[in-house]
Amino acid sequence: MNTAAILLCAGKGTRMNDDSKNKVCFECAGVPVIKRIIDNMRLGGVSRFVVVVGHQSRSVMDCLDGEPGVVYAYQKEQKGTGHAALCGLRALGTIGYSGPAIVSMGDKIISPSVISSLIERAGRCKAVWGVQPVEANPGGGRVVVKDGKPFGVVELTDAAFMTLADLPPEEYQSKLEKIGLNAKKAQKVLKLAKERTPEKTKRLGGEIFTADEILASSFSNAGLYCFDVDQAIEAIGTFNASNAQGEIYLTDALEWFSGNSTVELYEVKKADDMKTYSTKTDLRSMGVWFMRSASEFRSDITAGKLDGEFTRLYGENSDDQKERYTVLIDKFISKFGDRKVVITRSPGRLNLMGRHVDHRGGGINVMATDSDTVFICSPRDDDLVSISNVDPSYPDRWFSIGWMMGEKKYEKWTDFIEDKRIKEMIGLSRGDWSNYVKSAVLRVQFDNDVPLCGMDMVAYGNNPVGAGISSSSSIVVAVMEAVVALNCLNYSDREFVELCGEGEWLVGSRGGAGDHAAMKCGKRGKITHIGFKPFEIGGSAAFSDKYAILVANSMIQSKKAEDSKDTFNAKVTACEIAFMILKREFPENDMRELRDVAKVRPYSKIYEMLKAVPETMTRGSAKALLPEYREKLDRLFSSHADPNIYDLRGVALFGISECARSDRFMEALDDSDYEFIGKMMKISHDGDRVGKTDLSDEVLDRLAEENADVALQCGAYGCSTVQIDVLSDLLNGEDGVLGSELVGAGLGGCVIALVEKDKADAIIEKLNEKYYDIYGYEHGANVFTSACGSSVLY
Repeated sequence: MNTAAILLCAGKGTRMNDDSKNKVCFECAGVPVIKRIIDNMRLGGVSRFVVVVGHQSRSVMDCLDGEPGVVYAYQKEQKGTGHAALCGLRALGTIGYSGPAIVSMGDKIISPSVISSLIERAGRCKAVWGVQPVEANPGGGRVVVKDGKPFGVVELTDAAFMTLADLPPEEYQSKLEKIGLNAKKAQKVLKLAKERTPEKTKRLGGEIFTADEILASSFSNAGLYCFDVDQAIEAIGTFNASNAQGEIYLTDALEWFSGNSTVELYEVKKADDMKTYSTKTDLRSMGVWFMRSASEFRSDITAGKLDGEFTRLYGENSDDQKERYTVLIDKFISKFGDRKVVITRSPGRLNLMGRHVDHRGGGINVMATDSDTVFICSPRDDDLVSISNVDPSYPDRWFSIGWMMGEKKYEKWTDFIEDKRIKEMIGLSRGDWSNYVKSAVLRVQFDNDVPLCGMDMVAYGNNPVGAGISSSSSIVVAVMEAVVALNCLNYSDREFVELCGEGEWLVGSRGGAGDHAAMKCGKRGKITHIGFKPFEIGGSAAFSDKYAILVANSMIQSKKAEDSKDTFNAKVTACEIAFMILKREFPENDMRELRDVAKVRPYSKIYEMLKAVPETMTRGSAKALLPEYREKLDRLFSSHADPNIYDLRGVALFGISECARSDRFMEALDDSDYEFIGKMMKISHDGDRVGKTDLSDEVLDRLAEENADVALQCGAYGCSTVQIDVLSDLLNGEDGVLGSELVGAGLGGCVIALVEKDKADAIIEKLNEKYYDIYGYEHGANVFTSACGSSVLY
């Protein structure tokens, strides 16, 4: 049978408390609800669909873009379910369809077996009416049945209104509470009771029913129907809105069909056959049903059912990664049991150009690495987060989300993380891996009024720690993916990345979100440009197969969560102070971020402007010079120990020139000018070298006179180490290396080099001989490939 379905998706879904898109577009275990509904209906025998849209209609149509057999009907005004259904029925009529049509709400996922049963029954009557046991849907309209015959549906609000007939007004509220009416509907009933006197009885199909008889019904309306299209149009056309909610009720159709045609009730007995939601908490609970258990994940991986996904994520290394995932799953089962889970992952990242400038509004040019951090996560019914790791060097930890958040209310996230209680708690566990888990969880909870679910989690990472590819940020992103997935949250990529970046402030560093953006937005085989302030994913370009990115681990760990954070935050503060001065001294340039200085032309003007920035400055001098920024300066200074002297001019010139190099990078990549890319990498690293760089007024005057290309200036950011400089120089001296630079925040970590691919092995052998063997380090140079960004497996 060529059956149609009408899906009512025009409502506002106010109980979701999220108007960013229509309620039906929220994901349930990784798939939009509306798609799950349509997929099940197709399996049950439906081949064409009319989706009735209204509020946030564009989000629904975008969600279903490309879905075959779908047309739309627009409900301009919210006049109730009857009016919405009539819009859909008339749309079917205009395309010449006649026969049975299933009508369902857009917030119900119906099993294929129920759909096929409705279609089968439609062959012998003009209306099939879905009902549920009252205990399964206590808030639903009551289906009134007498002597086996259905007479109609009375909405719970109308039945509740009837119960007030013999009561004094002062008892109305308690009566409605006893019935179980929610607060919103109770207010409607109370308002109506002031306008007119409740009636004791209701006539349905020629019979009189009392409120008690109606409320004693054993069936609730399921919001699922199968009507003959022509008769349904005729029926609904006779309805009015004289009821407690002032709407045209689709449920009035039961009385019409019972008196004018043939109708059959169909009881949906199994709870799993009809899943519905009104809130994000409901959706979260519903999503668990669609998730795999840990053991199912393991068997599907070993049986090859996920080979396509592993190949997409890991390419030729997919077999090794499958083995790694099974170890992770086994650890989870032994620790927490065989539960419903999701698996989330986040790669490491390599920023090929645009270091230290994402928080200055500069761009970055990134690749996600084929090393990553993987978490397997199961939701809990409480708010505890319990974390474990396959690597025993990371101890088990747990925390309560509610206890960490506390009872005090904060206006801003920065107020929360700067609170004495929070700083003391994080300080007691400084450097512990659990703080990065807390960073993601607490930042999202701060953003949401609804309590997040707790989680049981096990991690397995192969990102080298302290090596400059942001293994710590990889934890933040992977956990953020889990929090969003398990709580059915809706964030754009921009919002997701910003939350990750701000979340990591909890551990003390105040960098930008560049690392997180690279991890979220990476593409296999490509380099991607990402802009900030505002966040935007720019173009991607394929990386030539003639070249490779070699990553050499200095084996000097950058302990970002410990003392080094003071150095990093001091550099950020130096940038801020320098820009405060430039913005005040040169208002005609309308500069919003430090990156805007790099756009000033001619270049000579930039160097003239920089002369207004002192080479160095103390905190006291900064407050005296910039009294209008005193509050902001105090906030910046609180993030780190006093370095005594801030190197303003060197840091500012590095930031300006690095922003310019970042903008030039993709252009050079498109032009296949790898020699110029290598040259910029060398200059960029020179800006981080250990040692003082002369940026006196005389030097700036010379640069101005030459109108020197700002992208070719190094400045003086100074976050390298002596050994990293040695490693970079060794690389630059090898045949086949076009350029090298520090990668990551600095003070340890890795050096990356752009190398000729066919010479990569020889270069690594030289590094082993000249660096790792001499210093007694484990060999730590590898060629990394560009991999996919973070993801979730359900």
